[in-house]
Amino acid sequence: MAKSLAQEQFDLKHAQEMEIATRELMRRSHDLIRVYNPLDHTFSFMYDRFWHRVPAKSYKDMERYLALKFFKNIAEYMIGQQITKQGEELKALREKQMGKQFLDHYEENVQIWDRVPKINDPDLLQQIKKVVIIGVVEEYGMYEEPQEAREPEKPMDTRSIHEQLFDNIGLATSSMPEVHNKPVSHVKEQTIAVQKDELAKEVAV
Repeated sequence: MAKSLAQEQFDLKHAQEMEIATRELMRRSHDLIRVYNPLDHTFSFMYDRFWHRVPAKSYKDMERYLALKFFKNIAEYMIGQQITKQGEELKALREKQMGKQFLDHYEENVQIWDRVPKINDPDLLQQIKKVVIIGVVEEYGMYEEPQEAREPEKPMDTRSIHEQLFDNIGLATSSMPEVHNKPVSHVKEQTIAVQKDELAKEVAV
């Protein structure tokens, strides 16, 4: 059945909007983002089978899609380090109090690993983002004339928590943010201290 004129016009407008949206996504993927490596060693990550490196305590400008990959990888690494350290501390405390190993992995998970930070904890990811993502250095292709289009309805955001947090960054500044003076390793120290106290009380009982 042939389409009506109204349907053809709607389909054409929808196709134009999709093309504009796709072009905008491609353009933004090439924005230059300044990132920072707060670690004491060079951080390396692979993208499309190529290695990319950010020296220790140094800045680097990279395209948005690479900066997003850097953010995901270094956030997982930094939170993973915290998980390991805090888990081992809680485990050592329990063994010191009770002087014996866990009965099984379930008991160990409940008493130790369920109490440590999670790899996708939004609060921790936000703290790390403030440190490692400095901001936009240059917006790619902004000399192009903007095209008018009806703003489409926003669908449900199904992206990962890393992409949602990363999407909201401002312009880079020349000075280092104040948060850089606060080691990320101390994030949620008070929470961990409370967890240790609770664990000690449970062991005592």
